[in-house]
Amino acid sequence: MRERDKALAMGKDADYGSYVRFACPAYSNLWAFAGPLGVLQGWGATVDLVHIFKGEGGWLHGWFAPLGGLWTVFLIGCCFVSRYERRTGGPTPRLYCFQLGVVVATGDVLRAYRWTELTLHRKEWRSGSGESVDWGTRITVMAQDGSVVVVFEGNEPDRAGCLEMEKLHEAAVREPGEPRPATP
Repeated sequence: MRERDKALAMGKDADYGSYVRFACPAYSNLWAFAGPLGVLQGWGATVDLVHIFKGEGGWLHGWFAPLGGLWTVFLIGCCFVSRYERRTGGPTPRLYCFQLGVVVATGDVLRAYRWTELTLHRKEWRSGSGESVDWGTRITVMAQDGSVVVVFEGNEPDRAGCLEMEKLHEAAVREPGEPRPATP
């Protein structure tokens, strides 16, 4: 049975309501940079190899083609790092979010939590200065025993599912008559 099917069955057995979405902090936009750069580097190495085989290359061409090929493999490999980290059985926690709870898969272990059993800690962060400044909100999801369930660093793309996970947690923890807190 696949991990997703096991998680959906656990959520149904625990009566967590309907399945809403998958969330995982191992999403990255690195592929948007590394993919085109890897293709361009591969093209350059290929053109250089053609020149070498035609006998037109100088002494630097003998170095550029193999190093360009290795760099191409590295850049294309970078495109698949986040997919590798969130694979079934991987080290990064994968969250199967339901209306009333979540099933967390880390490695081959699946654990089920109600949203009321978890707390979310938010911390604003900022690094760098000037044009190279980066900022975000780190969200740490903790269980009642104090163990860290998952950490969203705050620089993941929207498809990581952190915002939806927060909304589900907020809706489950909020009292029925309590108004929603204002969002900045």
